[in-house]
Amino acid sequence: MKNKKTAAIAVSAALCALLFVFYSSYRKTVPVPPAQKPQAQQQAAKTPIKITVSSYVPYTIAKELFKDDAQITMIVPPGSDPHSFEPLPKTVIEIHQGDLFFYTSDAMDPWAKRMSEGKGFALDNSLPAVSKGDPHVWMDFNNMSAMVQNMAMYSAQKYPAEESALVKNAASFQHEINMMDRLYGKMLAQCKTRDIYHIGHMAFGYTAKDYNLNFKPLVGATSDQEPSAKDMAQMIKQIKDNKADYIFTEETVNPALAKTIADATGAKILTLYPVEHITKADFDKGVSYRQFMMANLENLSEGLGCAKAD
Repeated sequence: MKNKKTAAIAVSAALCALLFVFYSSYRKTVPVPPAQKPQAQQQAAKTPIKITVSSYVPYTIAKELFKDDAQITMIVPPGSDPHSFEPLPKTVIEIHQGDLFFYTSDAMDPWAKRMSEGKGFALDNSLPAVSKGDPHVWMDFNNMSAMVQNMAMYSAQKYPAEESALVKNAASFQHEINMMDRLYGKMLAQCKTRDIYHIGHMAFGYTAKDYNLNFKPLVGATSDQEPSAKDMAQMIKQIKDNKADYIFTEETVNPALAKTIADATGAKILTLYPVEHITKADFDKGVSYRQFMMANLENLSEGLGCAKAD
């Protein structure tokens, strides 16, 4: 599994490189900035930017918008599941130590509004495509682009001197998101099967809807809930009946579940990343939203037997 993930991340990096080449002709030349004051004077004159975020989704947006110009604190630590996160007494202190606090939504972070005492900004305001009962809104690229815009708008209000940089960085990230959307559409257009047999929770409904796929998650297969024997038997039967070559799983799901189904069906295992959380190792390496989403595309394309895009 580890080798498969490493290969997927490597291929995703290559795909990202191709993506950058594709849109590089549309980028405007950045003018040479005027002479700057000595660094020590700049740092003394500039107020440090402190951003607090609930979990990895707003974290990765903040990193794209502020680059290295902000100190970003993430409440849900790497390696933790945001669905089951329980805030600690220190959470209130961490939130209020920052100038701004961003969280994904009340559905995804039910503790955030209460703990922030009205200080926080939910990024799911006025999203273009929201499915009732599915909080994984960032898995839709149009929603993710809107969330980027929302954070940039709230941040510019707090830091007007940073507005130009925020607008520029938001536009650049949104362009990359749009390019990934187009690449998903091309690579998932013609596939041997459109059924995603997923040994995990319901995190990929938006992806399936956007690209006309059939998402079949194993009910109860989360990091803290085991599926019933009946659900396992039903999925095994579906995989056998449809002669599926691959099944999909997540990093936080008990690997024994996928192995049991793979042994019973002969299917191979691929990993999908819901992006809502990140391992400590990936966080330390700075793995980004685009890398996770491109790794998902590579594994979906392989697992569904999709034709190569021209």
